[in-house]
Amino acid sequence: MDVLQKEIDEVYATHPTAHEALDNGIVEQHQQFVRSLTEVNGGCAVISDLSNRKSYVTVHPWANFLGLTPEEAALSVIDSMDEDCIHPEDLVEKRLMEYKFFQKTFSMSPGERLKYRGRCRLRMMNEKGVYQYIDNLVQIMQNTPAGNVWLIFCLYSLSADQRPEQGIYATITQMERGEVETLSLSEEHRNILSEREKEILRCIRKGLSSKEIAATLYISVNTVNRHRQNILEKLSV
Repeated sequence: MDVLQKEIDEVYATHPTAHEALDNGIVEQHQQFVRSLTEVNGGCAVISDLSNRKSYVTVHPWANFLGLTPEEAALSVIDSMDEDCIHPEDLVEKRLMEYKFFQKTFSMSPGERLKYRGRCRLRMMNEKGVYQYIDNLVQIMQNTPAGNVWLIFCLYSLSADQRPEQGIYATITQMERGEVETLSLSEEHRNILSEREKEILRCIRKGLSSKEIAATLYISVNTVNRHRQNILEKLSV
């Protein structure tokens, strides 16, 4: 699990649901809704249930941008959403957006948090191995009777705008008031790595081995390998 996902999970933990009696009929109602939604937009919808850490997935047959096999696309319940097809750089910024969105909304009153929506545009590899731009939406769908966050809705659909741009253009919208907050994530993305990790990443990009990096930076091979592992975790790759 990458570092940013761990931080998101820590936010989830602030809303415990394990000891609450929850009506599974509500989950089924929302599943019916998202099935109808995907029939209209031709995309993929996910309901994440924080009470059991399961995700309920609906994938339209046209959603080839997900790069899923027919077997994967047929699954309706999974332990977690596999996001390996998201471009690594965009996945880091998506995690940053989700962290900011959940950090903001989980601290609100139950009714207020339902009025917020996070959006971004990111690259996903399709079944042909080509990256396409995808619109991604996330919002809290249902609270528990005690007021904790229960169900989170996430939607992926093929973007009408396929023009290449830097970053994922992340926003958080207060839907009732029409207030849109644009998130600047590029600088935070760069700050995830320490200066030493950036040095090592630059060496990796030059094709240097761990031994060559160690000699260049006057550090041990074990230290290089530890930094390499940190880079993999922090950048979700």
